[in-house]
Amino acid sequence: MKPGPNDDGRYVLVEAGPEQAGAWREREHWKGCLPDLMFPADRSWLVSTLWDDDWMCIGGSRGLVDAFLTHPDLRHRAREVDPSLKDATPPGHTAI
Repeated sequence: MKPGPNDDGRYVLVEAGPEQAGAWREREHWKGCLPDLMFPADRSWLVSTLWDDDWMCIGGSRGLVDAFLTHPDLRHRAREVDPSLKDATPPGHTAI
């Protein structure tokens, strides 16, 4: 793993709610960026918005994934990836 700007490559675990996540990283350079990984205490779903990706990954139950794939505001932007390929890189992107 390569560290990002102002980052030594380590993660910090923070227990917070949705309001805190929405106000995360209010510094100018990171303004509007969400935490890299978000999940509830039961770990039933995961949102990954890593600083060096230009996409967001969402993992969860089949029902949750289907809801994203069929939501009218998201269905044209959402793509399902095949976990058996062991690569979560969205179609049209290249993992380096």
